[in-house]
Amino acid sequence: MCRRVPSSEGEVRIPSSEVEEMKELIFEIGTEEMPAGFVPLALEELGSRFKAWLEEERIEYKDVKTMGTPRRLSLLALLAERQRPSETVKIGPPAKVAFDPEGRPTKAAFGFARQCGVDVSELILLETEKGTYAAVKLREEGKPTKELLRAFLPTLLTSLSLPKSMRWTGTNLRFIRPIRWILAVFGGEGLDIEVDGIRSSTLTYGHKFMAPAPMEIKGIEDYLEGLRKAYVLIDPEERLEKIKEGAKGEAAKVNGRPLLREGLLKEVCFMLEWPVPVLGRFRNEFLSLPREVLITAMEHHQRYFPIEGPKGELLPYFIAFSNTQAEDMEYIRKGNERVLEARLSDAKFFFEEDLKIPLDRRVEGLKGVLFQSQIGTLYEKVQRLMVLSERLTHKLFPEKLHKAKRAAYLSKADLLTGMVGEFPELQGIMGREYALKAGEDPEVAEAIFEQYLPRFSGDRLPQTETGIILSLADKIDTLVCCFSVGLTPTGTSDPFGLRRQALGLVMTVLGCSLRLSLQELISWAEELVVSDTKSNTKEEVLRFILGRFENLMLNWGYARDEIEAVLTVQSDDLLDAKNRIEALHESKNLDYMTDMVIAFKRVANILKGTNPSGIPSVELFRQEEEKALYEAYLAVKDKASALLSKEDYKGLITLFTSLRPYVDNFFDKVLVMEKDEKIKDNRLSLLSLIYELFLKVADFSKLNV
Repeated sequence: MCRRVPSSEGEVRIPSSEVEEMKELIFEIGTEEMPAGFVPLALEELGSRFKAWLEEERIEYKDVKTMGTPRRLSLLALLAERQRPSETVKIGPPAKVAFDPEGRPTKAAFGFARQCGVDVSELILLETEKGTYAAVKLREEGKPTKELLRAFLPTLLTSLSLPKSMRWTGTNLRFIRPIRWILAVFGGEGLDIEVDGIRSSTLTYGHKFMAPAPMEIKGIEDYLEGLRKAYVLIDPEERLEKIKEGAKGEAAKVNGRPLLREGLLKEVCFMLEWPVPVLGRFRNEFLSLPREVLITAMEHHQRYFPIEGPKGELLPYFIAFSNTQAEDMEYIRKGNERVLEARLSDAKFFFEEDLKIPLDRRVEGLKGVLFQSQIGTLYEKVQRLMVLSERLTHKLFPEKLHKAKRAAYLSKADLLTGMVGEFPELQGIMGREYALKAGEDPEVAEAIFEQYLPRFSGDRLPQTETGIILSLADKIDTLVCCFSVGLTPTGTSDPFGLRRQALGLVMTVLGCSLRLSLQELISWAEELVVSDTKSNTKEEVLRFILGRFENLMLNWGYARDEIEAVLTVQSDDLLDAKNRIEALHESKNLDYMTDMVIAFKRVANILKGTNPSGIPSVELFRQEEEKALYEAYLAVKDKASALLSKEDYKGLITLFTSLRPYVDNFFDKVLVMEKDEKIKDNRLSLLSLIYELFLKVADFSKLNV
């Protein structure tokens, strides 16, 4: 007789718990120098794709790590020698067909066993939801990992979706840079794979200039130590630490400390294989330039680290990093100094020339500068900003009207200066500097800079009231203008930075605690756009901004259902919406919350498809539960109005819980859909009052409880 086993239906795959001995994999793609910004992306994709494949192929692993430099992408792992074995439970004919009443196998059983390649005695009886079936467990032995790697690694390499990949001379393979070698070793032996005519080996190569000779690789320790001896620090974390320590050591020689910005550290880390710090100097006279000019010239253009003194002042020194430990490091130092000298000389010239023409005399020149061909010139944008700033000022900070209009008028004038032409990153920064030099009000000058804030995640928000006004005006104008002519972001393109503009607007509203109607703000901007060719611009812009708001709330830890519940009833005042979401979040896990939400959902469900009107009539109440619910509503109505006026949403939620037992009793004892239409409509009107009361906070039916 076959033994019985319970199971779900279909084929059931049961992974074996057998674990094989681990072996080392070293897979390295050697290339010509790749752009620093693309190396981390490639490493992340290399690791994630490989791990997904391991899971799919049932290959046990202890560790998977990616490392890289501008000349190599490396994948290191400890893998089982074979796949895990697995068992598949294959279901056959029903038991009553496979076996006769005495339990003897029938022709159907023999046929099923023969089809599965097993003896009929190996059949089992499987209990399923549809009844008992004949079944068999089929064991699948794991394949050797080496065999699977040989088939997969070429696919892994060719599947990397790197930006700006292209075909190189003599190959059909698309890659970010030409591939010069492939190292592929598993368990101390070469894997012997081929990708587009490039055959793998057990060799890697050291530093391009200091140790270019090939090295035989058998294992991971071999690989790491061999490269280190050949002047290659393959581990980005180790390189980063060496850069930091090297920069600090060089700065200490002049009693300073390096400015180590995270973005520049990461970029320099992936520009080098063997970082060597070089301390350089520039002439003291360049310190008369604005601090941001010096920092931009060093960081953005030369990838140097500026040095600050004990009081935070910039010193006339910098730290560069060479990829080579040369015999004559003095030659490298002088070369870096010479390059920076030319850059700073240009900046000094532009600065002095720019000061000869005050900002307000440059504004007319914006008539000849296009903002966008379908939208108009920068001068026209300035005119819109002046109107928007005036309206926003009346709404938010009436006493700042003159300053806001002046800041809007000067806001784009620095785009015509030589300095911003040479250093576009300094837009707004130079506007502030030139405005101060021309004697403009300090708050007006600061607003010219703050209009672009926040520029990136984690950047500060505008601090001055005039800056807040100009920042909001500039962002909403750009959003509405671009959407009005169909310049909306796509998955791969956002040339006007509209996602950043919308997120910056949201963060400014929330971070500066501004009470503002989003729809009114969009309408103001839309009225000023003469090129509007779309009828639904306002709706699209509102939806786009709310999308950024929702993402921000998710990032702050609020749940999607909490956000949706609030945005259903409040999507105009973002600060108010955020406060409601916060109240829901804080109340969601309280004991009474689940019962209250269930009560609201019962009300919402029965009101679907109905259209109750008017206030319920007490004379039409026929049962005590109706009267009790109405009296409970009247008891909380005024309290709710008082709490709503104070925007005490958490207090409102607590107050609403007092209605729950009355709602439950009503539904338990009262038939809402009474045959008498008057009675039915009266009861629906009563429930509508409860429904509308709850909606003053959120649509609780959206909550998952």
